[in-house]
Amino acid sequence: MANLRIEPRADGSLLLTRVGGARWVTAVAGIGAGGLVLAGVLAGQMTLIGSVVALPLGVIAVLAGLGAARHRDWIVFDRRAREAAFRRGLGSMFRPVSAVPFDEIEAILIEGPEGGDRGYEVELRRAGDFGWPIDVSSDPAYVSRLVTALHEVGGWPVIRGGVPQRPPYRVGSGSRA
Repeated sequence: MANLRIEPRADGSLLLTRVGGARWVTAVAGIGAGGLVLAGVLAGQMTLIGSVVALPLGVIAVLAGLGAARHRDWIVFDRRAREAAFRRGLGSMFRPVSAVPFDEIEAILIEGPEGGDRGYEVELRRAGDFGWPIDVSSDPAYVSRLVTALHEVGGWPVIRGGVPQRPPYRVGSGSRA
């Protein structure tokens, strides 16, 4: 999984954007499948009833592929509005933007690979002990930058392995966070 692009803004907000290429695979698959179905309809390879069913499905597949090509996952932590707005996952193309008030976020949690190999998990703990996964990475420098940016925008405490941490938030061998 590609790391999120961390973009602090002049107004104090923070924008996290997924820069990976998985959306292009989905786009090519949707456009390709839809194109094949539409080509079959245009070539007369289907009966009239089959064409009535296949034509809308082909158009929907092409449009879903185009939507995937332009869709990006993002999270905005807006300091002035005191909320985090986000659009994540391919299905979010069809839903309104979701928002979480800053008051519902209690802490930034880091689960690290202390001997494990799955990478560092960064999530926000929301009220009611509900975890909101932000990203997973095996790059300690990236995780440190992400945690520092989240702390600066929201002021939430950073907790690693159940222990509160103090700045600077460094992740990796020989570090506290």
